[in-house]
Amino acid sequence: MKKLAFYLFVLSISLASCRTAKNINYFSFNGNDSSHLLIQESFDVPVKVGDQLVIVVSALNPASAGPYNLPSGTRGLIVDTEGNILYPQLGSVRVAGLTRIQIRDLLISKLKTFLTDPVVTVDFFSFKVSVLGEVQTPGTISSIDGKINILEALAQTGDLTGYAKRSPIMVIRENKGRREFGYVDITSKSIFSSRYYRLQQNDIVYVPSVENKRTVDQENSQRRFQTLTTIVSLVTTVAIFIYSFVLNK
Repeated sequence: MKKLAFYLFVLSISLASCRTAKNINYFSFNGNDSSHLLIQESFDVPVKVGDQLVIVVSALNPASAGPYNLPSGTRGLIVDTEGNILYPQLGSVRVAGLTRIQIRDLLISKLKTFLTDPVVTVDFFSFKVSVLGEVQTPGTISSIDGKINILEALAQTGDLTGYAKRSPIMVIRENKGRREFGYVDITSKSIFSSRYYRLQQNDIVYVPSVENKRTVDQENSQRRFQTLTTIVSLVTTVAIFIYSFVLNK
């Protein structure tokens, strides 16, 4: 019985090792911890024309802050073509090119004239990016703080499919009235220094497919056949051992 248990154990380990690994590699490295990248302490997406902002004001006296807040149910303040928002009681305020933190500080400085200890929060109402192509669930991703990078976007769409081409991945961006096309390589650590690593409002990430899907299918079929052949061979071998064990018992 000890031999039988041993053979079954060997079979279970062998079957577990026969699973085909998904051939998706990110960030090429040599296995040594010798490369360190400096992470930027802070990154806020600058506000652009057409963005919608949700701004909430509070103060030491809550009632006094009421006139400086939008009515309930309002979708947000739209940055007009001149880069301004029309803010209650304050009038036109230029915000294009500023970050959420800078807008917050600007509004606090203006509101101090009218309110005691004003507190301001600024968020995007509809900051979104789209991910298309060879990902599991293409679609649109939203963020209230505007902080999303290309890896997070790919993760939120279920990661790449088996047909995805990992380099280059395209980022389509609208910038100052022009459409630009950027490319990133997610197999390289250089992605972290790319200007397209951190996504901006309305960016479109497009993951292309490999040139020959039929070749990929053939390779996958070959791997599955090899795995099946290995499993059958192992099962046959163990069956012979068990049969021999029973005969010699």
